[in-house]
Amino acid sequence: MAKDFKRLATDITRLAGGKENITSVFHCMTRLRMTVKDIEKVEQKQISELEGVLGVVYQGGQLQVIIGKDLLNVYDEVMKLGYSDGGSVDENLDDDKADNKLSLGQKVIGYISAAVQPMIPALIAGGMIKVFLLLISKIYGPFAATTTYKLLSIVGNAPFYFMPITVAYGAAKKLGATPMYSMMVAAALIAPEWTGIVSAGEPVSIFGVNAALKGYGSSLLPALLLAIVAYYVEKFLNKVIPGVFKPIFVGTLTLVVTYAVTIVALAPVGQLAGVYVTAAIMWLYRIAGPITMAVFTGLFPYMVMTGMHMTLGAPMVQLLAENGFDPIFRPGMLLSNMAEGGASLGIAIKAKDKEVKSEALSVAIGCIFASVTEPAIYGFNLPLKKPMWAVSIGGAIGGIVAALLGAHNYEYGSSSLFALPIFEDTIIAMIIAIVVTIVAACVLTIVFGFDESLIKKTK
Repeated sequence: MAKDFKRLATDITRLAGGKENITSVFHCMTRLRMTVKDIEKVEQKQISELEGVLGVVYQGGQLQVIIGKDLLNVYDEVMKLGYSDGGSVDENLDDDKADNKLSLGQKVIGYISAAVQPMIPALIAGGMIKVFLLLISKIYGPFAATTTYKLLSIVGNAPFYFMPITVAYGAAKKLGATPMYSMMVAAALIAPEWTGIVSAGEPVSIFGVNAALKGYGSSLLPALLLAIVAYYVEKFLNKVIPGVFKPIFVGTLTLVVTYAVTIVALAPVGQLAGVYVTAAIMWLYRIAGPITMAVFTGLFPYMVMTGMHMTLGAPMVQLLAENGFDPIFRPGMLLSNMAEGGASLGIAIKAKDKEVKSEALSVAIGCIFASVTEPAIYGFNLPLKKPMWAVSIGGAIGGIVAALLGAHNYEYGSSSLFALPIFEDTIIAMIIAIVVTIVAACVLTIVFGFDESLIKKTK
């Protein structure tokens, strides 16, 4: 029987409080995301029980309804009901009722997630361009000397070098500030004139205070901090400056004040904090690499469920910027996806119902080849409970193998099999870890067993 996407869209929005409670609707690859005014008005349990819904998560002021492969069909029907898309949201941290009910930790996670999320597609695209260039140059050496290689390298590197600008944009949007102010201050941190001053090494000051001579290309934390300053400065100036003078002075003073504070204090502190965080991660990895990998890979599925995985962009990028490689986050995320796929494969093998077998197999393929794990988590592994144990244990086993063999990536890439080239000279080690993870999760799922009726009644 054909699925009624219109009915599902209507039911979801009705149970979420309707137009009086939903301020915007947008989506990612598998989730229908809604910004709601009051989460207490949302019938989360009823939404999760709708046919076609794999799960419900509320994180960082967002109601996230996991749909899976039918997401775009449902999203289109929601748009027909008259809802605005996510681009028109004003996510003001001071005034938003939903955010006021969040803890400080949840607000921080939501802020970082919102700031990092817009740049992730560009980072993946840029990383893959670099991977393809690397592959071609290894197959045909002279290609590396061509202008095509050089020009494509520029566009591949751009998302990384100009990261402060894209992060500032996401942060300002999250705060409800004017993005261009934060973006321009971030741009000033990587402007050719500033990099020239840093290279020269001659002391400079602004308003009599010395500025730290540091380069900020590919940095993330300074942009997160300066966006907060720009938001409050702009907010204050809009209150005290008369309407007729606002077009002249609000933007001007916001840029000047934010830049001065940033170049003197925030940017150096932010960069220093990033260095220490990276150093701490690497220290932990050096003294207990296999254990660190096992814990991270085993817990990663639960980070996905809480939305915490969106905050990992910062340390991942910082590791690549500081050390040139990442031995923890990307390998762990990729292996966790493989574990989800392995568990789903185990379900497909052991299940008796043909529909369950078919859907579990397609979900397994999505995890392994496209790094889309939400359907596996919410549609199979979590509802069946025991396969989730297999995911964590299988992922932990794979993490230990990856650490012992020294697998690590050199580019940002993605968490699917197609990103294997980013592991370069450690690719064999990563392949072995992937095989071990998939087999372990699959076998453990079969051994642990599961009650198939738990998901059959929801199909």
